[in-house]
Amino acid sequence: MSNKYNDALTQKVIERAKFLGSSLVGIASAEILNEGLEEDFRPEDVLPGCRSVVVVSLHIPDGALEIMRRGVSNYSYNLFGYAYLNRELDFLAYQLSNFIEDFGYATLPIPGRNCSIGARKPSYGMISFRHAAVAAGLASFGLSGLALTPQYGSRQRFLGLPTTAPLRPAEKFLTPAEVCDGCLECVSHCPSQALEIKSPHVCQMAGQTFQFARAIPNKCRIMASGLSTKVWPGAKFNPQVDVPVIDSPTSEQVYHQLWSERDPRLRVLEHSEATFGATNCGRCMAFCTAGHEAMKKRLLASERNAGYADDNVLGRDGQIKPLIPKPKPLGRKLLGLV
Repeated sequence: MSNKYNDALTQKVIERAKFLGSSLVGIASAEILNEGLEEDFRPEDVLPGCRSVVVVSLHIPDGALEIMRRGVSNYSYNLFGYAYLNRELDFLAYQLSNFIEDFGYATLPIPGRNCSIGARKPSYGMISFRHAAVAAGLASFGLSGLALTPQYGSRQRFLGLPTTAPLRPAEKFLTPAEVCDGCLECVSHCPSQALEIKSPHVCQMAGQTFQFARAIPNKCRIMASGLSTKVWPGAKFNPQVDVPVIDSPTSEQVYHQLWSERDPRLRVLEHSEATFGATNCGRCMAFCTAGHEAMKKRLLASERNAGYADDNVLGRDGQIKPLIPKPKPLGRKLLGLV
């Protein structure tokens, strides 16, 4: 053991996370996240004395996103890209928290949904799992603001566990250019124009300055909750209602929209399968070039399964057609990054 970090414990935690099923595992420095995140949403705000954040992830099955790109169904993604993955992430959080606590260190299990009720900012969790993944050297930010990895692109969910354990953090970090080519498919396929690239979000962390699209939570919520026919036009699972967008809605208004105005098919499905909160959109993730290209590398490497290698997608007019990507450097030029 070094004076600052417990390398033996670090290795045990990483091995345990992999044994429990985590797709990718990394350690983020709480100090880096405390500097990069704003007050109330830093590791030190949720766990006094926090020194490290253990970052785990679960890969979203490619098939769940590929059939959604083609307008077949989003049923698989609802469960295995969100609702069920939250339960699996909760399992990882529970098991790893107990494992680290057995060594005498405080560890805070954060639910996979990471919903912080009463937070001063809507849609903010206790800490940002995306930023934790970047600080752990596993990912970098794409133009969408999603944390992208070389292994899976956009196709994973992350979870961060703040702990007082002196684990050795990542020392090498990915740059945005390593994971995102700036194709703008995420922006152009957002049905509510919820990704604002002209006034991007800017943050500094791990010695880097990141710029990515500024997300407008309320616009995103309308689509993700299945309140608009603009989500997947032409697909058989597309919502059949159009609920007006309310600026700065109250909790009561949001509740009324979800349980009184939303497509009743979604309400019935979520009640019967306990999947409340399962998204009905996911377009920024589904159309992300990085995720599709990462999948092709994995599937085609074995020459056994090339079933999703084509780029056929559901167009805005409801027709299946080959995807024609935007010029790749365009998005990065708009942000002044090239």
